[in-house]
Amino acid sequence: MKDLSIKVVLSRPRNPDNIGAAARAMANFGFSDLAVVAPHAPTWKETSETAATAGSGEPVWLMERARAAVGAADVIRSARVCATLAEAASDCDLLLGTSALQRRTPNRDVVILSDLAGCLAARLPAGKKLKAGLLFGTERTGLTNEELSFCHVVINIPTREKQPSINLGQAVALVCYELAGRSPAELAPELCLAPPRAARPRQVMSVQETEKVVEEIFSLLDEARVNGPGGREHEAEIRRALLDARLTKGAMGILLTLLRRARSPKAAGRLMGIALDTARP
Repeated sequence: MKDLSIKVVLSRPRNPDNIGAAARAMANFGFSDLAVVAPHAPTWKETSETAATAGSGEPVWLMERARAAVGAADVIRSARVCATLAEAASDCDLLLGTSALQRRTPNRDVVILSDLAGCLAARLPAGKKLKAGLLFGTERTGLTNEELSFCHVVINIPTREKQPSINLGQAVALVCYELAGRSPAELAPELCLAPPRAARPRQVMSVQETEKVVEEIFSLLDEARVNGPGGREHEAEIRRALLDARLTKGAMGILLTLLRRARSPKAAGRLMGIALDTARP
């Protein structure tokens, strides 16, 4: 997959050994782009020492001394720490979440791990350099429904029913191995369990582009004063709807333009009137 770069995103990790194992797995299979979202504070404190201790101007990673992260110093040093998932995935053209799907309906296309390369080949246009993000949830609960709402596809690793969950480091290793060891050409696009709606290649909307539309929608709702007390309680639903619509880049651009024009004073006045009429008993 010479035109596709891979980014691993760990959301709210709590165990330094798991972060180290994930980094080592990435290094094993030739991946180096790592982002960590809102890591558990004591975990991150344990993970690094001060630059003064190192005496080299760079952090010393304690995990490099541990067996969990042997040979993964470069991956860990270059890891980007982000406050939010939107920030971590802002440079991803496609975001793929991982889930055991226990007692959960993700409301997203689901692809089995062995069909992942074929799914990427079917969804991403060839000949263009793109980036796919692999999102892994916290060790305790996995990805939340809110986090899954950012994902274009959910990856499932088949396991025995009696033991469905997989250690974070092991999950990263399995997915990285699958991507490093297979080429999309080996799998026919029709074998993908989550094929695109159109057969022709199409541009997938990136996380950043989708978030721009989400922000415009809520800015418009705020100006029209039609948001409820919770403000953005339907944010995940709106994000899922945009992804499910699979709009082309041109269609998303038109929608963004319409939303911005609707925020003009004249249009906002009309929306206010509609909101007041709706609120009347």
